[in-house]
Amino acid sequence: MKVDRRARFAGALALCAALAWPLAARDVYRGFLDPGNPQHRATLDLLERLEKTPNDASLHNDLACLIARDGFWRDALREFGVAAKLDKADSRPLYNAGLVHAMRGEWGSAASSFRKAVSRGPGNWAGWWMLGFAEEQRGNEGAAIAAYKTSLRVDTSLFDVRRNPFAARTRLKGRVLLESLDARVYRLALPAAEQMAQPDLVTSFQHGHVAVLAVSGAPVPAGAPVPEDRAAKLGPGGPVITSVPPVGMSRPAPPPGSSVSARPAIPTVTRANEPIPSDFPEQSPAGPVPPRRVQPGQGGEEDAPAPVPTPTPRPPGPGVG
Repeated sequence: MKVDRRARFAGALALCAALAWPLAARDVYRGFLDPGNPQHRATLDLLERLEKTPNDASLHNDLACLIARDGFWRDALREFGVAAKLDKADSRPLYNAGLVHAMRGEWGSAASSFRKAVSRGPGNWAGWWMLGFAEEQRGNEGAAIAAYKTSLRVDTSLFDVRRNPFAARTRLKGRVLLESLDARVYRLALPAAEQMAQPDLVTSFQHGHVAVLAVSGAPVPAGAPVPEDRAAKLGPGGPVITSVPPVGMSRPAPPPGSSVSARPAIPTVTRANEPIPSDFPEQSPAGPVPPRRVQPGQGGEEDAPAPVPTPTPRPPGPGVG
């Protein structure tokens, strides 16, 4: 009887200890924060902001990132979980949680977190790459290659160690790049081969969504905004833009009273409406072209160099035989 009571008492103590341990381990990082450390000052700032807005998912995510840098994995994972629950459309907390598991070598949990991250955000290309890396570490080469290929839909920079330190440890880079070569070549060829109704659609957004017209004075497309600082006039086909220099290519006018003489306007685009590179020299290194003169009576034919005058002979001076 006494043995049963002792066993029950020991079990109750063990249960209480198991329940109290996570509570005691919560927010362990707080005792190690040093206000003199810039990273810890940022952590303290986030804690103050969370007291005012405790349901801000982005603050919980960023706090967890800072905590993870100091190695407090349990606290970081808990904060990532809170952020993922508060904002169910954000893939970043789950991706960051996958990184924590990867740092600890927990590749099963890492793959699960990365898979949930790309499920929320299919455009999280880093998440697809890390999912492939986690599956590669687990020995699932088929799943790894499929995830790697998905990450290459934009570019191949995720296999560059300078951008992604994990790229130094993958053994499937050559195989993935080779198997995805045809698909990547076809995607790169599309912009040059496709036939669009508005070929300059992307260019217009790069220039602040301003219509860059191929012909000066052509009608402005319907709905295209006309900047207030650009000259516009009314033409036969409606309002037209007389000049739209590309962003960052215009030259500022000299200040009033400056001694700098006015210079003729330098075109920013070629006759084919292609932007002139900013480093293109304004004048040939050989200098300006010498002026050409037209021979009398030759009209508009090919110009010939001006004749060199023959020096007039001087009469002999005194004492010359």
